Amino acid sequence: MRICFISHTAARNGAELALLELLKGLSTLNVQCLVFVPEKGPLVPELDKLDIDWRVVSYPWWWKLRGKSLPRRVLRTLGGLAAATRIAIMLRRWRCDVVVTNTVAISTGAFAAWLARKPHVWHLHESPYRDSRITFDLGIRLSMRLIDRLSTRIVAVSHAVADDYSRYIRRDRLRVVYQSITSGAGLSQDEIEGIHYPTLDTNVFKCAIVGSLQPWKGQDEAIKALSEVISHGVNAHLILVGEGEPRYLDLLLRQVKDYRLEQRVTFKGYVNDPTQLIQVADAVLMCSHWEAFTRVTIEAMLACKAVIASASGGILEQISNGKTGLLYERGNHVELADKIRYLYENPDARLKLGQAAQVWAIGRFTQERYASEMLDLFKGILTKEKMPV
Repeated sequence: MRICFISHTAARNGAELALLELLKGLSTLNVQCLVFVPEKGPLVPELDKLDIDWRVVSYPWWWKLRGKSLPRRVLRTLGGLAAATRIAIMLRRWRCDVVVTNTVAISTGAFAAWLARKPHVWHLHESPYRDSRITFDLGIRLSMRLIDRLSTRIVAVSHAVADDYSRYIRRDRLRVVYQSITSGAGLSQDEIEGIHYPTLDTNVFKCAIVGSLQPWKGQDEAIKALSEVISHGVNAHLILVGEGEPRYLDLLLRQVKDYRLEQRVTFKGYVNDPTQLIQVADAVLMCSHWEAFTRVTIEAMLACKAVIASASGGILEQISNGKTGLLYERGNHVELADKIRYLYENPDARLKLGQAAQVWAIGRFTQERYASEMLDLFKGILTKEKMPV
């Protein structure tokens, strides 16, 4: 079988990491894969390591933040169709069996599959409904209809995502497939020691929050909770792993200064694999306002760590409150602080939560399972389902 994937970036973010996991699994099943990227980037060397063929074709996203002019939206649409024509020719030459668009951010792959008369799978890793700033060039209703019309099968990374899209797409057209989670080399021991916690003895309660620095990720909430915890006499430290909006970073730095937490908060920046940083932590925080699927949560569970997360989105499919982690009301930093204090004051409960989470996660998020489910889906498309007209 020959599968072509269309990636919206050549970075190493959540959707791209999920793609790499799938490619690794499919390669063990003797599936040939080709990946289209809009430019060269960190994803390309990873593809080379896997001996995965790739092509660079420039294509635009079909959504932008609000305020973009109509002429620019028209130009992006025309540019996407032109790129789709080029990709369609390559699909036929490569004798592709199935085309997979790896995100809702681009439509070029779907139009290319339609032009080449190839079955198309739209893999939804995110929900544009959760960001009011996003505007589809063709409008939300028409865009959703095209996702439905141009796809033989639509895959969502969680039931939360599938439920969002069911506003415009029949639920029976959507299939939920959880991605796999494995870890890479991570940081060296020297890099871990370079984090500069006040001390690494057991008296310091170390919390980690991993994710891009964006307002909806809730790092400011974690800092507020840290201040609350420290005011109650807990010797705690917070490490923030990730990079993002410079303005938001400035806001967080000012917040840390205002709360006089300069010696209690560490900004680590982006790392390829946060696994070892997670292993250093006593608790992992997930403060996002909404997540489609939280890779970091599963990484923490596999590392036998207790997770405290906001009760929203895909998190509710990953954590059973009080059994495999702790949930708090989104936006309630006082409740978050209470959960942190509980884990600090009850190390046995913290250990049991981590162990239960690890038992639950092991076996559920393997590359073998992920690749097998997706391969079965591809086989079903080729043997049973008709092409969209």
